[in-house]
Amino acid sequence: MAKFSTAKKFYICSVCSIFLFTVIGKIIFLLYRAAASDIMIAGAASFFLHALPYISSFCAQLFSRAAFVAAVCSIIYAVSFFGKKTGGTSFLLSMLCLLIGDVLLFLYNITRNVVGSASIKAWALSALMEILFSGAILGLTFWIGCRYAVKRFHSSSPKRLNQFAPLRAAFLSLGITCILHIVILSANKVIPFFIRYQNYTSKELMDIFYDYGYYIFWYLGISFLLAPIYMKILGKATGRLRPKDYKAVSSQENASSKKGEIL
Repeated sequence: MAKFSTAKKFYICSVCSIFLFTVIGKIIFLLYRAAASDIMIAGAASFFLHALPYISSFCAQLFSRAAFVAAVCSIIYAVSFFGKKTGGTSFLLSMLCLLIGDVLLFLYNITRNVVGSASIKAWALSALMEILFSGAILGLTFWIGCRYAVKRFHSSSPKRLNQFAPLRAAFLSLGITCILHIVILSANKVIPFFIRYQNYTSKELMDIFYDYGYYIFWYLGISFLLAPIYMKILGKATGRLRPKDYKAVSSQENASSKKGEIL
């Protein structure tokens, strides 16, 4: 990658990783679905075959989270070290990679399974809602990256360089994502359950706690674990860069403009 510019190195690393994570996650998800519905695997004496649906489910979710975390970190990294234009391009490319994964899964479903128009519409609506949710989060990520880039140099806090570091911005975006997922879970499942039923069992309560634990584990724990790793990968790809000071750049542009008017 020595022949490429720093920005091109960033794009290659970012797009390739998000695309690969997305596609691998979808492929493993199809493996999970096939393994989970196979009676031979479910009733196999082999421990590995019996555990294959659980292993493939975990790996599919892991690659899916890795793709989304990579998208968040890429946008934050682009805004922090290259500028808003590169950040906007990173947002569009990240959305495209995530969209391709959903489209591939959708095409597989309608070509490999006998389905009616109602099922196709349901899948399309589900994929659309997922993409819109991801787009909203990544759009918010772009805004957070811009805010942190300004405050990194111009906040009144003496610890502003660490407090508004790019990784902190990524953590904030991922934390908001986790909170939104928990709110959606509560609104769609937990609150209606408690309204509808009065005599709930201990098993039902444990299932609810399990759902919350599952969301916190994936959307907070695993995401917070992957973010620093991916930030370091981007840093290795581009080399060490100086964070962008938007106000300083704006001041230089205004000074150059005024100088040009005088001349």
